[in-house]
Amino acid sequence: GAHRVLYVAEKLIGKFLPKLSRHLDKEGIHVTMFATQWLLTLYASSFPFELVTRVWDCFLAEGWKIVYRVMLAILDDASPDLLKLHFEEILHYLRDIPNKVDGDAIFRKVFGIPLKYRHVKKYEAEWKAQN
Repeated sequence: GAHRVLYVAEKLIGKFLPKLSRHLDKEGIHVTMFATQWLLTLYASSFPFELVTRVWDCFLAEGWKIVYRVMLAILDDASPDLLKLHFEEILHYLRDIPNKVDGDAIFRKVFGIPLKYRHVKKYEAEWKAQN
């Protein structure tokens, strides 16, 4: 399941944050380098408790869609900085995001992301067809 989740995450970044996606590709940053810990623990591994409880609460009602929305909101919030950085700086920045994230700001942004279940299902089906 981890490979499927990361595949979907990568595709969603490409769809909703194309400029950042191209920059990360150009710098050799793969989604597995930063999002594995975020997604597979539903943010519990390193993010503030207040953000984690909100994610988990929404997860019970919405499923995986909220997990991807939070990832997209965090990356969208960080995009202006990330677009100026190179490989090592990007990895350092992404490693430090849990210490800097503002849960309220992220959740204000989360529900403005037009992610639909059909997007998630489409990429899950692509992953299944390839594997």
